Amino acid sequence: MGKLKVYGVPRSRAYRVLWMVNELGLDYEHVPVHFGDGSAKTAEYLAVNPNGRIPAIDDDGLKLWESMAINLYLAKKHDKGLWPKTIEDEAQALQWSFWAITEVEKPALAAL
Repeated sequence: MGKLKVYGVPRSRAYRVLWMVNELGLDYEHVPVHFGDGSAKTAEYLAVNPNGRIPAIDDDGLKLWESMAINLYLAKKHDKGLWPKTIEDEAQALQWSFWAITEVEKPALAAL
């Protein structure tokens, strides 16, 4: 089994994924990929994320991108209390997760 690879840099939406892997206590390799220096547009990285954006992960051959999708996957895969146990609680978690990325993030980033 290969080591989880997390692509991106902390001063981007990759911070969400880096936070999650640390909360879960996972062993991972951080692969710095920057959105401004061309490293997100290399053929090697485009094989991981064809959108050429960060973040992305490679989990033993499973390549995922989009920070929320990555975090929900990691929370569910690694049963350490971050994924709800019931379908009702899962629905609530998804509701609040989607609300946060669609309604809260843009104004919060603008305030920074």
